[in-house]
Amino acid sequence: AVRFDVKVSDDPQPRGLAAIRRLIEKSALAAPVKEASLAIFERLAAAEAAAHGETVELVHFHEVGMVDSIIDIVGAAVLMDRLSPARVVCSPVALGSGTVETMHGLMPVPAPATVNLLAGAVVCEGEGGQELTTPTGAALVAHFADGFGTLPEMVLEKAGYGAGTRETQRPNLLRMLLGK
Repeated sequence: AVRFDVKVSDDPQPRGLAAIRRLIEKSALAAPVKEASLAIFERLAAAEAAAHGETVELVHFHEVGMVDSIIDIVGAAVLMDRLSPARVVCSPVALGSGTVETMHGLMPVPAPATVNLLAGAVVCEGEGGQELTTPTGAALVAHFADGFGTLPEMVLEKAGYGAGTRETQRPNLLRMLLGK
């Protein structure tokens, strides 16, 4: 599996959607990457606003507004732009269970924003009594997945694996299969 570590000296101050929008719009990223990244952040802002009873303009991203999460979202947008898949089908999304400590305090798993983002998706609890899908991951799935369910029939061409850093009972991997 492939993993990259993001090393930043980020000031962990919350950022609002407007600040993140300015960062992305000023960047040298390709137009489709900017569009996807901004759409994902707008989706996240709407989910967080609904979870906190706020307006999108008043939402401040905490963990998601930090540089490493911005890189996660923009990196996924770059990858999907380069792959340019005709269709994306996602297996049932394992959410996890229990609680997670956040900058908002102790939250249930799945977090309210994760639930808002995955409305209409096929989900399951998964194993381990911990958070398996973060709001960032949920926003990526919600944006890029055209459908949810079992693996569609295809001629398999390639597989890619991304490794996470959190210790889990099962391998902490994201697998993507590319085929026709």
